[in-house]
Amino acid sequence: MEKTSNNKVLIPIMAILILAFIYIFPRIILNNFDAGNPWACYLYQYGFGFVTFMIGLLLIFKTGAVKLGRGRDTFWFGWLIAGFLIFAVGHIVWILLALHMPVKG
Repeated sequence: MEKTSNNKVLIPIMAILILAFIYIFPRIILNNFDAGNPWACYLYQYGFGFVTFMIGLLLIFKTGAVKLGRGRDTFWFGWLIAGFLIFAVGHIVWILLALHMPVKG
């Protein structure tokens, strides 16, 4: 019974925190970067992507869709984390190359 009442309180708190993040995060980025700065786009995309990714991970753990140590769940969970990091780091490299490599033409 306690777990149900705990979830009744936790879900609205998480919803309020997520809505606050959605409201505040873009304003923080625009206060620190110009709108045309490539790092503003990167932080916006991967900031919201990270929050969405964490919500998805929370859901798959809460529903029992993945249990680390069961079959190949650990392997695929590792690929989920690695995939996010590979795309984030690849995007950083792409931005750095675009900013610092001269273009012929």
